[in-house]
Amino acid sequence: RKVFALNQKITICLLMVALVASSAVFAAHHEAAEYEKLAENWESAYNNEGAAAVAALYHEDGMRMPPDMPIAKGRAAIEAQVQGGMEMGLAKVKIEMVESMVSGEVAVGRGTFKGIDADGNAMTEGKWMSVSKWVDGKWQIHADIWNMDAPMAMAE
Repeated sequence: RKVFALNQKITICLLMVALVASSAVFAAHHEAAEYEKLAENWESAYNNEGAAAVAALYHEDGMRMPPDMPIAKGRAAIEAQVQGGMEMGLAKVKIEMVESMVSGEVAVGRGTFKGIDADGNAMTEGKWMSVSKWVDGKWQIHADIWNMDAPMAMAE
C-alpha cells in the first residue's frame, strides 16, 4: 500500500508539472500570436484612426527613431512625429512583419513598409525593426527604428 500511495503521489506530481509546463507553453504561444498582430494593428491605427491611435500602441515611455530626425520619446512626441508624416502627405501605410522573435516579456520584429499618398501612389518603401514589451496583458512597442530604401517622394 505504501508503494502504491507513493507511486500515486509521484504520478499526481508529474501530471501537475506537465499541466503547468503546457500552460506556460500555451501562454507563450498566445503572446507570440498577439505580437504577430501588432504590425497589423499599427497599420490599421495609422490608416483608419490617426496619430493618437498609433501612439497608444507604444509603451508610455516608448520611442521612435526616425531617419535624419531626433528620437521621439513618449506618446505625445510619438503622436506629433506620426502626425508630421501624415501632414507631409503620407496618407496610408502598408506594413508587413517578415520575422518575429518572442522571449518571455520581450519581442523583436522586423519587416517592410510602403507609404502611400492620398491618390494611391507609392511615396516610399523601406524596412523597420521594433522591440516590444508585454505589459498589462498586451504588447506595447518600446522602441522602433526604420529607414527608406530611397529618398521619399513628396506628395503633390
